[in-house]
Amino acid sequence: MATSWIDLFSAAISGGIVVKALDLLYSEYRRRSEATQSAQSVVEKHLDPILKSADELVGKIRSLAQKDFKEIKIKLPINDQVLEKNIPFTSTLYLFGQLWARIQILRMESVYMDLGSNESGLRLQSFIYTLESSRIRIVDRAWQRGIGESLICFRGNELGILSFYEFLDKYHLNESFREWFRPIREQLEMINHKKYRQRLLVYGVILHALLNMLDPTHIVTRDRPGWANKLSKRSRRELENRVFRVYLQFVDRPRYYTRPEVGAVN
Repeated sequence: MATSWIDLFSAAISGGIVVKALDLLYSEYRRRSEATQSAQSVVEKHLDPILKSADELVGKIRSLAQKDFKEIKIKLPINDQVLEKNIPFTSTLYLFGQLWARIQILRMESVYMDLGSNESGLRLQSFIYTLESSRIRIVDRAWQRGIGESLICFRGNELGILSFYEFLDKYHLNESFREWFRPIREQLEMINHKKYRQRLLVYGVILHALLNMLDPTHIVTRDRPGWANKLSKRSRRELENRVFRVYLQFVDRPRYYTRPEVGAVN
């Protein structure tokens, strides 16, 4: 009889432990599931605006590549009055800022969320990390985020982006605002040099791949040819051997972006 009571007591304890363990597992499952759903909803909310901003910038970079960047080549001496009259130049400043602002809004609204919990979020994260890596980024990461934040405004209860008109007005009137754009402005001012042209082209290639991978049927973006024939041998090696082989292994047909016989501007 004593043995039976001991057995019953042991069974009760072990049963309670099992129930508690199952309860903890279920609670963790619910927490992870809810976090995944929240992250997915944030990605779905912000993916289209990011894609549209990236699409505008890709279109601009491709147009500049077709014309050997003549549109934004600035004659010396450079000053703000000259820049303000050069709409292709200022629109390029704006398009970079617009994209970075969209990425910054995503960051602000996804604090404490694991965006990589779904495939689209994971791929978007990979592209953002690559674009912000030291050998790819156009300006320092802190400057990029500052530039992006300078364009963020409220549209009702939602965070939005200054229009191009609003950007030009603020750029003209506000010296501190204009100062935030100095790093990207200096990069574009050096576009006569091959090094800076190639850096811009490589950055654009990664954005082009982002569009094709995250909007493969081009519902919200345009299906554009690449500019592989404008890349230097060094840029091709950088993209093929490091970017697509190491950081963005999931990109389909990477040689489409790097080989003139596969992808080229007209």
